[in-house]
Amino acid sequence: MRKRCFEVMIAGLVILLASGIALAQQKFKIGYANPLTGAFGRDGNLVKDAYNFWADLVNSKGGIEVRGKKYPIELIVIDDKSIAAENAKFTEKLITEDKVDLILGGFGSDSVFAGSAVAEKYKYPLISGAASSNKLFERGFKYYFSTLGKATEEVRGCVDIIQILSPKPKTGAILGSDILFTALAAEGYKKYAVQNGIEIIHSELFPITLQDYNSMLLKVKRKNPDALFVGSHLMVAMKTIKAMKEIDFTPKMVTFSYGPTVPDFIKNLGKDVEYVIAASEWAPNLPYQDPLFGTAKQFNENYFKKYGRHPDYVEAASAAGAYAMQVAIEKLGITPPVKEEGRVRLMEELRRQDLMTFYGVVRFGADGANEAHPPVAVQIQNGRLVNVFPKEAAEATPWYPMKPWKER
Repeated sequence: MRKRCFEVMIAGLVILLASGIALAQQKFKIGYANPLTGAFGRDGNLVKDAYNFWADLVNSKGGIEVRGKKYPIELIVIDDKSIAAENAKFTEKLITEDKVDLILGGFGSDSVFAGSAVAEKYKYPLISGAASSNKLFERGFKYYFSTLGKATEEVRGCVDIIQILSPKPKTGAILGSDILFTALAAEGYKKYAVQNGIEIIHSELFPITLQDYNSMLLKVKRKNPDALFVGSHLMVAMKTIKAMKEIDFTPKMVTFSYGPTVPDFIKNLGKDVEYVIAASEWAPNLPYQDPLFGTAKQFNENYFKKYGRHPDYVEAASAAGAYAMQVAIEKLGITPPVKEEGRVRLMEELRRQDLMTFYGVVRFGADGANEAHPPVAVQIQNGRLVNVFPKEAAEATPWYPMKPWKER
């Protein structure tokens, strides 16, 4: 009798444990490797905020709804310390050890380049909203997607804006740090400058570790270009502005591929960043909306309520990428734990997707780039970013030419 009772107790315990495991699997485990420290730590934390904003909003409604049942989201982030090889290592850990259901992309083309190769190997769709170097899209991958366009195309608005400026700049100088994204931004500047009839009188790639920006910019100043185009990340953009002021260099216009849209740029440099033009792929005044985030304006306002600052376009792109994955999951009826067959179906659905979001249309081309999202140009005016190009999306007229430092 005692033996029988013991067997019943053991059987009951096994059932309870199995139930516990089943319950533990009733959520989507979504992981990503991302720089939270190191050279791109500030930028990576923006991506982290964006994913948290999305997950918190979805979880506040009960989770991702599949076939009438809601599954909460658990986000797992690992700091890659701004080292590409670490991103690859941690992406593999998330897949093989943490057994995540899905993968998202972190910040930076070099890191995402490495991590997405691992995701491709294990057949995990990876959507990035913070990496756009052309090389990401030239590998023939099936499982890599980006809500951004290509780096060489992202800067188009920053050059095409000269079409509405008077007098039109005739000469230009191009600078860019020697890492993947910024070097390609410099390449894009050259392409569109030539198309717009601008003579490039100086072009230079410099080490990302460069300390002496003054000497580099003095070389440019001596050539007296009308426009300065900079392939940049946040710190590059900040150091460039500081050096321009120190050497009293004021071209008619200065543009950056990335950096000025990050809140820290205006916060740290104040009035010195007036007139700066920057590439962007989103602005809160654009007429986009979706059922989760609402309008672009509502996304912007709610983000401010949560974090006390307005979102950068990379944050918008990252949140939109996570939402695109969510919509595909809901449409396919995929539930956790997600197996390989489900991830293959998810990849195929993302390739068919044509989705309107608060960020604009998300439609991935054959190479994984968002082919439906035109770049825009923003400018800092009176301490805030305003959309100035193209005309149909503009909320203000560009300030041009830049005022000399001594007249501000």
